Amino acid sequence: MVDRHDDELAERRATIRPKRQRAAGGGALPLQWAEPTDDIPVVEDAPTFLDGGELGEEADSDVAPDGPAADDDGEGGSIGETIDLTGRAQRGRGDDLDAWSDVLRRRPAEAARLTGHPSAAGERIAAAAARRRQPASGRERDPEVDQAQLDPSGGQGSEQAGEAGEAGGGAAAPAGSVSRLRPVPDPSEPSRPKGSGSELATRVVTGVVMAAGGLLVLNAGPGPASVLVSIIVALGVIELCGALRTQGYRPAGLVALLGSVGLVLGTYHGGESAFAGVAALVVPVTLLWYLVGVSKARPAPGVASTFLVFGYVGIMGGFAGLILAQKDGIGLLLGVVLCCVGYDIGGYLAGSRFGRRHIAPAISPNKTVEGLVAGMAASVVIGFILVGSISPWGRFNALALGVVVAVLAPIGDLCESLIKRDLGVKDLGGLLPGHGGVLDRFDAMLFALPGVYYLIKLLNVV
Repeated sequence: MVDRHDDELAERRATIRPKRQRAAGGGALPLQWAEPTDDIPVVEDAPTFLDGGELGEEADSDVAPDGPAADDDGEGGSIGETIDLTGRAQRGRGDDLDAWSDVLRRRPAEAARLTGHPSAAGERIAAAAARRRQPASGRERDPEVDQAQLDPSGGQGSEQAGEAGEAGGGAAAPAGSVSRLRPVPDPSEPSRPKGSGSELATRVVTGVVMAAGGLLVLNAGPGPASVLVSIIVALGVIELCGALRTQGYRPAGLVALLGSVGLVLGTYHGGESAFAGVAALVVPVTLLWYLVGVSKARPAPGVASTFLVFGYVGIMGGFAGLILAQKDGIGLLLGVVLCCVGYDIGGYLAGSRFGRRHIAPAISPNKTVEGLVAGMAASVVIGFILVGSISPWGRFNALALGVVVAVLAPIGDLCESLIKRDLGVKDLGGLLPGHGGVLDRFDAMLFALPGVYYLIKLLNVV
């Protein structure tokens, strides 16, 4: 009989709602159970039972022989302090209490639905869910809704956000994880299309300034033009080395810079033989850079990153010196520039307005098939119409130039985007407002220069 009465008491205790506690700041906490105690009430004598084994009035009073009486007002009043669910659960199966406490802490909304006693966190989440189901028009923004949209898991991801995640009821995220979140746009505000407004104006102004400066230098002759190309290559080397350093690479930046600039000037004055001469200097000097301890970084990644910078920017840019060294080199280089600019402008305008199908979302999310087709078409049309009237390009040669640029320029774009995605940066620099860095603007041209140089040799343009 003692066991039966004990089971009846336990069933009564389980129906009592735990009291809500409030923090010092006034905010309500999730449901809290009493701390476990060791003084569990024990019924020493059996109560009186009626016929048929049902409890009598003595059992309905829920009074232990030596314990205080429970409130029986129909409102689920509190039982004496000696009765608690925690100790009872630990006597039975402690894992059940741990699991229920985990539900209370991590999923307050579900705990409120199961117990019929919503906590403050459950009330807020339920209200936020109801507001999200309402139409977007005429709805005011709520900070709690925005926070729920930004971090659905509750955000207990790192040591810095430990207490915040516990109060928000979120599941723990992997240690050391970094969350890069963008503000959620207001659905009631109309989205502004890409390529419009101040961004487009900034790009246009920067492009006009660059075009005016470049034409002035090209008009001065091939010598000043080679100096301008050397400056562009030097800035590209500096940008790429800086981006590599953000990810822990330590290239020999001075070696890559001097080698790349020297290669542009060397090809302009010495022709193709400059490639072998400069490369024969860059390779051993880079190895000695780490051998003598100029840089304390790991040699293998440092040497590899140095060769990447020198090969990608220096060697590719060195073909501009070869083109300028040809007869009518200014006209030849101007044709390349015009076709590359046409590809960039056509691809940007068409892609930002009509782009729907992405080419390589994992590498370059903003590049679309529509933009690619428009850029390639613009390169061919400008080559045939505009460049065909520039000496020494003829109509046929200029058309071939447009085709070569249309094929190689997208590859240059995607290869630079591949490097940026691996390094985790949007732009390699910020020198050119609206365009990013120097390499962000001349990436397509770097890949087009070698192909155009050999096209000139193949077609005997000069």
